[in-house]
Amino acid sequence: MGFFKRISDILSANFNELAEQFEDPEKMLKQAIREMEEAIAEATGQTAKAMANEKTMSRELERNRAQSAQWQGRAVKAVEAVDDGLARKALARKNEHEKLVAALEDQIQAAGEASGTLRRQLAAMKAKLAEAKRNLATLAARKRAADFRKKLDSQAAGLAPEVDDNAFAKFDRLKAKVEQAEAEAEAMAELRATNAGAAAQDMAEIPEEELDVAAELAELKQKVKK
Repeated sequence: MGFFKRISDILSANFNELAEQFEDPEKMLKQAIREMEEAIAEATGQTAKAMANEKTMSRELERNRAQSAQWQGRAVKAVEAVDDGLARKALARKNEHEKLVAALEDQIQAAGEASGTLRRQLAAMKAKLAEAKRNLATLAARKRAADFRKKLDSQAAGLAPEVDDNAFAKFDRLKAKVEQAEAEAEAMAELRATNAGAAAQDMAEIPEEELDVAAELAELKQKVKK
C-alpha cells in the first residue's frame, strides 16, 4: 500500500461503520490504531524531510542572491575601470546566479506547498488517531458492561459457578466463637456487679453501733502500737 493511499484511507475512515462490519470490532480497532501509528510515524518523517529540503533550498537561494549582488558589484567596478572584458564576464556570472535564484524561488514555493500539505495531513491523521482511541475506549467499556450483564443474567438463570460452602461454614464457626466470648464477658460483668452489690448489702445490714465500735477499736489499736 502506498504512503499517500494509506493517508487517504485513514482520513476517510469511519470507525463506527467499520466496527459494525467485524465480528470482533475491538480487535479491528486495535489493529487500525497500530497501522495509524505506523503511518503517522512515516508521515512525520516525510514531513520533516520536506521541511528540511525547503530550508536547504532557502539557504541556497540566499547564497545565490548574494553571489548575484557580488558579481553585479564587480561588473560596476570593471566598467569604472574601463575594463569591458572583465565587466562582461562579471555580468555573465551575475546572470547565471539570477537564473538559479529564479529556479530556486519556484522550487521553494512548490516545496512550501508540499510541506504545508504534509503538515496539515499529519495533524488530521493525529486527530483521526485520537478519534480511534476514543472509540476503542468506548467500545471496551461497552464490552465490559455487556460481559457484566451476561454474568448477572447467567447467575439469575441458575448458571452461576458453584460456591465454596467451606468458606461460609468457617465464617459461621468464627461468628459462634465471637458470640460465645461476648456472652461470657457479659456474664462475668453481671457476676462482678452482683458480688459488689452483695458486699454493699452486707455492710448495710451491720448495726450502726457495731460499726462505731469497730472504728473505735481500730483507732485504739493504732495508739497502742505507737
